[in-house]
Amino acid sequence: MFGDLFEEDYSSVSNNQYGKGKKLKTKVLEPPAPREFTNLSGIRNQGGTCYLNSLLQTLHFTPEFREALFSLGPEELGSLEEKDKPDAKVRIIPLQLQRLFAQLLLVDQEAASTADLTDSFGWTSNEEMRQHDVQELNRILFSALETSLVGTSGHDLISRLYHGTIVNQVVCKECQNVSEKQVNMQEYFNNKLYCKV
Repeated sequence: MFGDLFEEDYSSVSNNQYGKGKKLKTKVLEPPAPREFTNLSGIRNQGGTCYLNSLLQTLHFTPEFREALFSLGPEELGSLEEKDKPDAKVRIIPLQLQRLFAQLLLVDQEAASTADLTDSFGWTSNEEMRQHDVQELNRILFSALETSLVGTSGHDLISRLYHGTIVNQVVCKECQNVSEKQVNMQEYFNNKLYCKV
């Protein structure tokens, strides 16, 4: 998968440490074509979107998420060509995520653009220039995906892959009595039961 990413170029090294006096294969020092060396593609920063890019790369390299997203076809999500038709049910955010992930996997380019995806969020150029908290963006993106995927086979994508329980404990200092409350993580964050700093 990573090609020779971790191989060193010992061209013209000829000492006993590297092959007992044999000269190693010389590599031509030319800039590689996009993706040739690592076979990976990055995401172009739109100004202040490094937090978004890191979240998208994380989701892209989570095989369960990526494969579940790709398993949703046009019969469930619609198609981007139909998004301007009045009666069409087009789920734009999942489609734009699919498109971006496909570009990252298949297109021979150094970096992919997130402009179409951020347009699907309704962001303006001012929004793209502002730094945001990646955890807040993750919560908002997951919420938007859940809403968009209602009525599809991916309706439970987020809750199936990203779930947990938060346990709040209060221990009495005098009698050591423990009071415990368990809350589903998704409910906890969706209802903003947490303290924001």
